[in-house]
Amino acid sequence: MRKWVSMKFKKFVDWLVDQESWKGLAALVYLFICLFDFIVVPIWIGVTRPSALELLMLSPDIDTTILTQALQITYQQHQPFTLQGGAMFHLAFGAILTGSIIKGKLEPTK
Repeated sequence: MRKWVSMKFKKFVDWLVDQESWKGLAALVYLFICLFDFIVVPIWIGVTRPSALELLMLSPDIDTTILTQALQITYQQHQPFTLQGGAMFHLAFGAILTGSIIKGKLEPTK
């Protein structure tokens, strides 16, 4: 089993070291992160969010200002994690992927 795992890992590392392979892997990682951040997390937040009726039933004797604040926090709009900080994550990934493609086009083919 160990030998099989080490052979698979060696093949993966050899594939990753190849000049062209890491670009596709980086693009897939970026795609996965974007799908998760813009589609999966907002859907999950929307599905698991408690309803206003549940909040009212759990605490009927709470002060209305506290209940209002709890409802505002509960119904906030999702802010994608990768867009925080001026979307530096997307700018960096775009620079890496674009730079590697431009460099590949400028290099002479073998």
